[in-house]
Order: sequence, then C-alpha cells, then structure tokens
Amino acid sequence: MALLDELRADQLAARKLNDRLKADLLTTLIGEATQITTEEFKRGVTEVTDEKVAATLAKFLKNTKLTLENLASERARLIEAGSDVSKVDQRTKGAETELAILSSYGPQQMTDSELREAINDFRANNPDANVGTIMAHLKASFSGRYDGKAASALARG
Repeated sequence: MALLDELRADQLAARKLNDRLKADLLTTLIGEATQITTEEFKRGVTEVTDEKVAATLAKFLKNTKLTLENLASERARLIEAGSDVSKVDQRTKGAETELAILSSYGPQQMTDSELREAINDFRANNPDANVGTIMAHLKASFSGRYDGKAASALARG
C-alpha cells in the first residue's frame, strides 16, 4: 500500500473514532503532501509519489521536534519566572502525541552511533572524501533516515 493510501485510511479511521488530533494532523499532512506546485506542474509532475509524501512527513517531524524544543525553553523560562506552566505542559503533551503519530509513518531513524558508523565506513573506503561527498553518500544510501544537522556535524568532525 502506498504511503498516501495508508495515511488516508488512517485519517478515515481516526475520524470514525473521533480522534480529532490524529484526524486533523493527517488531514493537514495529506493536504500539504498532495499539493502540486505550479513549478512541478510545468515540469510535468502530476502525480504524488511516496518520496514526496515522505519528504512532507519528514518536514512535519522536524517542525514538531522544533516545537517541542521551543516549548521546553518556554517552560524553563516560566518556571524561572514563577509562572504557571500548565498551558505549556498541555501543548507539550499534544506535540508529543503528534510526534508519536508522525513517527509511526516514517522510516526507522538511524541512531547517532549508526550514523557515525556509516560516516566512518564511508571515510574508510574514501579517504579523500569531504563533507559534501559524505552528505551525498548519506542522502543516496539513507535518505529520510537521519537528521541532516547531526550528520553534517559528524561529517565535519
């Protein structure tokens, strides 16, 4: 089953179960993933591929992780100021739930040690490799399974 079909089936099931958070999240994800931009249309793209859906999913995951980081900072600031953190905790719980939902659709992410091992193996076989060639290898071999920022830092180190 294509990833988009799986998302649509799960969205329908979430609606039937009145799981508003999951249904709304999947609706937004599906909507963004299925948009064909004018530039894509000019290039002849008329169909949504699993790669495009996976890229949209990765973007949603990245944004949700960033939201969680910002909420943690906001919570620490509120605690320091002696303010109520209940609303931040509620938003954090929602973001964590979204992260769990989104993570269930994406490919299994590489751990830092797996990423480091992949980079070290590539360097061992290609001693003249620079950061650009390492990143190109990672993209070709492990697309969507690693954090680009972490990979770049490890490739530079």
